[in-house]
Amino acid sequence: MSKKTKEIKNKLTKIENEKNKKTFNLFFIVFISILAIGFVDRTLQNDTFYTIKIGKLILDNGIDMLDHFSFHENLLYTYPHWLYDIFIYLVYKVGNFMGLYISSIILFIILLILIFKTSKKITNNYSISAFATIMCSLAMRSFVTTRAQLVSFLVFVLQIYFIESFLRNEKKRYLFGLLFLSLILCNIHVAVWPFYFILFLPYLVEYLISLIASKIKLKKDNKLIKFLKNKFILEKNSNIKYLFLIMLISLLTGLITPIGDTPYTYLIKTMLGNSQSYIEEHQMLSLSNSIFTIIIAIETIFLSIISKIKLRDFFLILGLVLMSITSIRHLSLLALIGCICFARLFSIFLENFNLNVDDKILKFFNKKIIMIPSLVIIIIISACLTYNHSKEEFVDSTMYPKDAINFINKEINTKEMRLFNEYNFGSYLLLNNIPVFIDSRADLYTKEFSGFNYDIFDDYMKIKTTYNYKEKFDFYKITHVLLYKENKFNTILKNDNDYKILYEDKYFIFYERTIGS
Repeated sequence: MSKKTKEIKNKLTKIENEKNKKTFNLFFIVFISILAIGFVDRTLQNDTFYTIKIGKLILDNGIDMLDHFSFHENLLYTYPHWLYDIFIYLVYKVGNFMGLYISSIILFIILLILIFKTSKKITNNYSISAFATIMCSLAMRSFVTTRAQLVSFLVFVLQIYFIESFLRNEKKRYLFGLLFLSLILCNIHVAVWPFYFILFLPYLVEYLISLIASKIKLKKDNKLIKFLKNKFILEKNSNIKYLFLIMLISLLTGLITPIGDTPYTYLIKTMLGNSQSYIEEHQMLSLSNSIFTIIIAIETIFLSIISKIKLRDFFLILGLVLMSITSIRHLSLLALIGCICFARLFSIFLENFNLNVDDKILKFFNKKIIMIPSLVIIIIISACLTYNHSKEEFVDSTMYPKDAINFINKEINTKEMRLFNEYNFGSYLLLNNIPVFIDSRADLYTKEFSGFNYDIFDDYMKIKTTYNYKEKFDFYKITHVLLYKENKFNTILKNDNDYKILYEDKYFIFYERTIGS
């Protein structure tokens, strides 16, 4: 075969491969979008209800840094995701609960497409990126609901995309994009704004280690140098210093909010408060919740032993695993960022062993006999999942006292009522214009945030464990109590002559306090 013939053949192969990539790219976006629809639950969570109400409040009255939904007078509130609250209220106003459900599906689809695009960007491997995205969709499905975290997930994936893109092509627009993401995050979900800065750290540490390694003169047969070269890809990218500069400038975006110094104080006050020790998502990782963390850790160790790993990926995964161990809520970040890191790790593994399987896989999926049945199968699976979800209530009647609320709003003067209620359904009460003792804005009720010299959240927990409940009820001037019937505290009140049952159904019970109120 002549040289010219080879060149023509290589050129035709390259054209075919590019065509296959474009076809697979479109195919997979459709595929993962259909799958995402079936993965999203209809049933809403606690935070969604108060988010709707606060969004309406902000549009009607602005932000005054005060709470308007509990019966505690002059209770301070920081509005930690005010912009997201407005967005959710507007969606709810247009489409009610169905609109919120559809918005979660759309955001999840966008998130998965971004994960695919980001993985593809850093690996240049379509099939591995697709596999990592599917794994991420499975790991993330339980975190997809109408909460501010769903938008912050998008921000974090975009942050990785912008960082990696800038380090590759040095285009300054990505640096401005990073600044914009910081601004968005501290207005959309200020509680996770510090994690924006954490995601820069592995890149900075990698650069510092590479800088130190280049300055230290060691013998070529030095064991440490051999180990680093064999196990880690150490990039000395001088553009990282611009990332450090952007990280510092991003600190100033916390000033561009209508909520004062909240971006700088929220995490500190949260850590000082006692709500962390009670709320499940803030608890340390248990063995039953650690399966995904263990899998990611084992995969990383295994591939690192037999292949190489970029130092930034090693620190990202290690840091996220440690964060997940200390708090269950960080599992979502491990699933999100960990899958992207794993895509690059697996891609490097294939490169080290000269296993170029991407073109073959793309060629395989470019066949109609494969593509069409694959789409049909995923449509059937997603349709079945969606049908099962259609049987779910937007508001779970076993978790939220819908009938009891109708009774209260009809029979009780709620403006004068001081209701002791369960934490889990407080947000649904305030959505229905019933002033609450507590709701799922947990930090609001700690003394670090409330501005009071006593801790409402701590008192709630003490009352629930029947510790001096009469004394606490006197202090808060409680007139009524609404509980889950299975609550142990309910047994106490049933035997207390000072409390009369006004309403009762299969799951909930509503008391009126007959004296001392």
